[in-house]
Amino acid sequence: MSTRWGLIVEENDGRGLDTSWSGRVLTHVTGTREEAMARLEEYARAYTPKRPAGAREPRLYQTDEGFLLLEEGLPRGHGCRFTLARLLYDGVAEKRAATAARQAEQQRRQAQRDAEKAARRAERGSWWKR
Repeated sequence: MSTRWGLIVEENDGRGLDTSWSGRVLTHVTGTREEAMARLEEYARAYTPKRPAGAREPRLYQTDEGFLLLEEGLPRGHGCRFTLARLLYDGVAEKRAATAARQAEQQRRQAQRDAEKAARRAERGSWWKR
């Protein structure tokens, strides 16, 4: 069964006590969980984190939900979490679909009006043919 998956990266920002996590979607994948997990691993292996200066010992771990990239070499390490998440709702796609449906309906109505107008003209005939 094909499912739409979000490939998400979360990275810690800041230094010291002023550290927070921020996340973003890398891409969406349609397919099986195994296919999506393989793509996520490709991203995790190729990812270049916003590492602090001096962090040079990356280690990539696999978890049940994805991957964890930890960079050590500092008193406080740096980390990136790569998570595979099944997409349940996509408001952007829904909005695009609604817009496309509205445009298709407008085009259908315009074509119908044009056809009716052409039929009336053909029924009346030209003034010089009377």
